[in-house]
Amino acid sequence: MSAGPLEMQSTWEEALFYDLFRMIQSIRIHQDNNQLVKLCLTAFQETILRLDLETDITVQICDGRFFVQGEKIQYRKELMRLINGMLQFFQRRALDGLQIHPMVKEIAQDELLTFMRLLVQCEEKTDPAAWLLEQAKDERFRWVTVLKGTEVKRRCVENLREKAKSTYFHAMNSVRDVAQRISYQGYAGIRKSKRMVQNMLDCLAEDEALFLCLSTIKDYDDYTYTHSVNVAVLSLCLGNRIGLSRNSLEHLGICGLFHDLGKVDIPREILTKPGRLTDGEWTEMRKHPLASVRQILRLRASHEVKSKILLAPFEHHVKYNLSGYPKVDLKKDVSLFGRILQIADVYDAITSVRAYRNHALSPDQAISLMMQGSGTDYDPVLLKVFAIMMGTYPVGSLLELDTGELGVVLDYPMETGGSHPRVILLDKDQHGAMRRGETVSLADKDLETGSYRRNIVKSLNPAFYGIQPSTYILQAHPS
Repeated sequence: MSAGPLEMQSTWEEALFYDLFRMIQSIRIHQDNNQLVKLCLTAFQETILRLDLETDITVQICDGRFFVQGEKIQYRKELMRLINGMLQFFQRRALDGLQIHPMVKEIAQDELLTFMRLLVQCEEKTDPAAWLLEQAKDERFRWVTVLKGTEVKRRCVENLREKAKSTYFHAMNSVRDVAQRISYQGYAGIRKSKRMVQNMLDCLAEDEALFLCLSTIKDYDDYTYTHSVNVAVLSLCLGNRIGLSRNSLEHLGICGLFHDLGKVDIPREILTKPGRLTDGEWTEMRKHPLASVRQILRLRASHEVKSKILLAPFEHHVKYNLSGYPKVDLKKDVSLFGRILQIADVYDAITSVRAYRNHALSPDQAISLMMQGSGTDYDPVLLKVFAIMMGTYPVGSLLELDTGELGVVLDYPMETGGSHPRVILLDKDQHGAMRRGETVSLADKDLETGSYRRNIVKSLNPAFYGIQPSTYILQAHPS
């Protein structure tokens, strides 16, 4: 386990993580009286003193990632070997992490060294975690708690889930606020919306699968705003998959949030009309991309930002072969952001119940339908990446299994090669209503026969069963 100097410690979490790594590494290699061991112990203690702790600090593993105080340690180039080394160190000891209490500021260096030596040595024991937990009961180690067990991982996942949900609804409120201010006073600031996009990118970096789950939130009564956020979520995931920089992703996310801003000019009776629109009403509806451009020009933002977020909202209904609307005589192809929005916009629209359409396509049906427009309605390369990203049965799909169970697709773990999803089973309560059951992997096999325990029979339309997938995906695990 080795790593060179950390070239850039951008956060205190990374600094603490790095000092913990160096301290463990030096103790593994050298005797207690070695000068490097003493220097590393001192560096760790000095970092702790600078933090002036008033609450516990938690360093833990969750789904193969390291988190310090709930913030994921990012896989920057200079940290990769360090993170992988620490993951192996803790996994070999079957540990989920450590919780450091404020009283660590008061302990002597010898007590710190004694515990860290036990942490290093426990790998040699038959049950390393159990042995270390027993040693940690010593009064000298009241400053640290050894983390082990599913409850630790559950809290970590639930913290991420709550952070993601909070970000989603704050983003939705920011879009609503901008639309209302534009409508009432003719202008609006976008500082809050920019901050929400930055928070969305943080969620994406921490857990792409969980972030993608946010796009399953559907609200019939608040469609315009949930649709805007869903388009931003899907666009950011697709943009991230093709390797866009964070700066580009920020602008793409704002495009997603504001792509339908022009609908503030469309009469509400048209937006919410049940049934088909008349030719005249459809003409009005088709004006909203250009209206979005006008509204974006009213935003209080720099000319540079406006120049980067104007074009894609205008293009999101133009289609890849320019056969959509508004009719344009372009001399070049639709922009990259525009092509991304086209895919995200249609996917969310056709998987949502609307005023004029009382049913929606299931996620896999939506992908199949969109693939028919590859090369005409949509960029074929981007659409293929999108389809791969979503999986055979996209997140939020309702599945019937050969066991007779119903389940909602949660994600596609990397270890399965993206071929077998994890599924949340749905159980009926005593009143016949669906409730969240256990989460299972469709990659699990029977040990005796070697065959899969559960197989997919077919996908079902969640709306037909009155099921809102996000209700189960984003709620806490049942106790």
